Amino acid sequence: MRRWAALTAFVLVSASFTCSQTAPAAASAAPPNAAKIAKIRELINLMGTPHIAAELMKSQAAGIKTLLPFPPRAQDDFERELLASIDVNELMDMIVPIYDRHFSEEDVDGMLAFYRSPIGQRVTKALPEITAESQEAGKEWGQRLGKKVGEKIGEKLAHGDYGPWPPEQQDSPQEKH
Repeated sequence: MRRWAALTAFVLVSASFTCSQTAPAAASAAPPNAAKIAKIRELINLMGTPHIAAELMKSQAAGIKTLLPFPPRAQDDFERELLASIDVNELMDMIVPIYDRHFSEEDVDGMLAFYRSPIGQRVTKALPEITAESQEAGKEWGQRLGKKVGEKIGEKLAHGDYGPWPPEQQDSPQEKH
């Protein structure tokens, strides 16, 4: 679930950044439809995106801080500041224009009908677990595939298909003097 949430947040943040970079061109377009924007916000909330993004940031904060080249106290401060800075409304403001650009109001109405329905609610609840299980299956598949290809390449290396391996060490210019 965390990987799915991480991927979702990454895609959403990346897409939002791209959208913000193209804002001047969009300014000449028609003004936003307030009713459609309200529906998009409801849809994003029904899909659970703000909650997932906030939970992702919370769950990833401890891991992120250890990757920073800071002393431990500064890493702890980073984590605290990151958690205190979470504002899902800011994320929503970035995501809404993406949905607005990609979906008509009729599309949004249809998605709202789906996500409000019992099956839509079941999908919303089940999708994180389904995604996590699918990611695990994909991870296992990727490991098997990587091992299989690695063995093939290893055999080619052993047979000299890529030339001598490892390459012979050449003297550095400093050693020649």
